[in-house]
Parts: sequence; structure tokens; C-alpha cells
Amino acid sequence: MTKKFANITFIDNRELYDEISAYGDALIDEATANGALAEPDADNEYTREIGRVGIMCADYESTYMAFQCLKFKTNFI
Repeated sequence: MTKKFANITFIDNRELYDEISAYGDALIDEATANGALAEPDADNEYTREIGRVGIMCADYESTYMAFQCLKFKTNFI
């Protein structure tokens, strides 16, 4: 596994977010193919890097992105 963005601790623009998000998706694909995610409680270099990248993306999303709330239709009305 080759780590990218090792010197990045936070995301402050959309271009960087897109790059790091794509990197996270590629890590998940690689880890799945290698069997590194086979066990739910696995602790390895893939899970740690996916967690680091995921936290940065989640922080960016909560700070800079506005999401619409989901609306569900219900039969009780």
C-alpha cells in the first residue's frame, strides 16, 4: 500500500476533497481485494489509513457542504 496525502491533516477546498475522497475509495477497493477488510474488527494499515482519510472527508463535509434532509412518505398521515 502506498500512502498519499500523508502530510495533509485537514481539507480546505473542494479539489483536495475530491482527490482525497477518490483515494479513500481506491483504498477500500484495494483493501477489499486483498482481504484486509474480511474481519469486522481488523486493525491493519488499510483500516487505519481509511479511517484517517474518512475523518478528514467527514470534517470537510460537515464544515463546507450543506446537505438536504431526507423526507420519507408515511402511510400514517
